[in-house]
Amino acid sequence: MPKGQPLSDFKLGQIQLLKDQGLSQQKIADFLGCSQSVISNYLNSRTHQGGENAQIGRPKILTERDEQKIAQLASTGQYSVREIARELPISVSKDTVHRTLCNNPDLQWRKKITQPPLTQRHRDARLDFAREHMTWDKEWQKVVFSDEKKFNLDGPDGYAYYWHNLRKRGGSVMLRGAYGYHGKTELVSIPPRTNSAGYQDVLKANLIRQGSKIGGRGWIFQQDNASIHASRSTTDFLAAKNVQTLKWPARSPDLNPMENLWAELSRRVYSHGRQYRSKWELEQAIHQEWANIPIETLRHLTDSMKSRIFEVILAHGGFTKY
Repeated sequence: MPKGQPLSDFKLGQIQLLKDQGLSQQKIADFLGCSQSVISNYLNSRTHQGGENAQIGRPKILTERDEQKIAQLASTGQYSVREIARELPISVSKDTVHRTLCNNPDLQWRKKITQPPLTQRHRDARLDFAREHMTWDKEWQKVVFSDEKKFNLDGPDGYAYYWHNLRKRGGSVMLRGAYGYHGKTELVSIPPRTNSAGYQDVLKANLIRQGSKIGGRGWIFQQDNASIHASRSTTDFLAAKNVQTLKWPARSPDLNPMENLWAELSRRVYSHGRQYRSKWELEQAIHQEWANIPIETLRHLTDSMKSRIFEVILAHGGFTKY
């Protein structure tokens, strides 16, 4: 860094973030490519001017409401710092947004959930499934895809890195849904821990009643290999109801278009940094946005199955872009 060149807002935010992670001043300097004295001067200036909440350099341009808006948008996991800056009522740089996030004690930078690792056995099973169904075309229109999804008060669950709001803990709802080429089921609330009998009750009240309507005559039920789904009890239950099931390879969320439907629903529920004060309020919004998803979206997702199948083959059983 040239001598005398001021630190950008982004650099200042990086210094504070690395300090909060426990790095020494020398390690921060090595990481950022500047001298240790620059780091020391900045951190000492913050201390002498009032600690962590002191302002350095130019006057503060963000109001408390602006900072709250930044935190709300960031904690949804749906916005980059550049996109957050565009959502604000005043013109600010992405560096200012990033520094504001780094200095917020109620936010924590967390790694999002990634795809489960694939062993060779998983790859072989995925490849076998793809080869077995590579000639399917209209057959996919009979498949009813299903899944569970957890929605949190402070933003979507399961989606790289995101800003987690430390003040909001434990607030979430778990829902189960399904969709077919001709429509979707209602969403059903389920407890975090459900046994086979409870799962069958959900199917009885929801899927069994609506399966033929959304999948058509001769519909086929898709579910993952969770223990309550694959249990002997559930298998016997589905057989007794004459429900044909699709044998599904383990660790294959990318093959299930229901995952993409959940992503679309999450975007709608948390759009523009929407925040929810209670589980009831969150669930009402989820049901409303679920009802608003058009049939064209469902059909587009089902039609993508042919591409998913061939991508698995090209990847030799590995993950696809989906």
